[in-house]
Amino acid sequence: MSGVPLIAPARPDELSAAFTLALQHVPDDDRPTRVVNALTLLAEGEIDPAGVFVARTEAGLAGVQVCIPLRGAGGLFWLPEVDPARADPQVAQALVQAALTWLRQGGAKIAQALVATGDLRWARPLCDGGFQHLTQLDYLRHDLQDVPSPPQALDVETYTSANARVFAHTLMRTYDGTLDCPELNGVRTIDEVIDGHRAQGIWKPEMWWLVRVQGSPAGVVLLTELLDGAGWDLSYLGVVSEFRGRGLGEDMTRRTIHTVRSAGGLELHVAVDRRNLPARRLYEKLGFVAVAMREVYLHIFR
Repeated sequence: MSGVPLIAPARPDELSAAFTLALQHVPDDDRPTRVVNALTLLAEGEIDPAGVFVARTEAGLAGVQVCIPLRGAGGLFWLPEVDPARADPQVAQALVQAALTWLRQGGAKIAQALVATGDLRWARPLCDGGFQHLTQLDYLRHDLQDVPSPPQALDVETYTSANARVFAHTLMRTYDGTLDCPELNGVRTIDEVIDGHRAQGIWKPEMWWLVRVQGSPAGVVLLTELLDGAGWDLSYLGVVSEFRGRGLGEDMTRRTIHTVRSAGGLELHVAVDRRNLPARRLYEKLGFVAVAMREVYLHIFR
């Protein structure tokens, strides 16, 4: 092997070193734990070893790109990392391209990376490789202590096989005119979108709601229990365009807060596109507070 790095999936004996390099910008005190967590996810099948691409030289690993396939025709990218002593920055772009090719061959339609603001200087290879800096996601949390007043009565059906098609059609209609990542509209089928949501956390169909107004499907709520068992994620809440502006979204959010609290949840989380000012104002009005923010990088396979 010459001095030019070979891009390939990591061998089993390279995975620990690969994750250590992938997490090289994590504080020293946290890095060993993060590496162990990554290896645990690998052992549990949450990370596919075929998606851990390395740049290999005679002197060792010169770079790494971790790509995690997601159900629903998607994939999650970690930041590409390069050892500056062993490779030039162009190696990072080559790693991104290798992972994108592999992900596309697996049937993915989108790839995304969620980057902390302090790590933006390492995101350039993503853009060079075809990712677009899309928006910022605000992560909000409600502690469920000081809850708003209950909602007005809502006509709610839980998700079942009997209403699955109506539910899917209503979910699709809520995307019309949406302010939450509208660039994704039409990229995946509605079945792929639903499959992606079902794969998050602990799926409980009784916590997916179809909301009707005078019998007509008007909105949906997707709630997911977090794996740690202490909190819930408001994965999606949407209202069909002709029913907006009537306070329905607020009533649906109030019902969500009270339902999660009654179920023993300790926290309720939601992520919202920073461009979606109406949603952000509603959540803040009802007691959610900002706890984190991430930059969203997106690649759509054409």
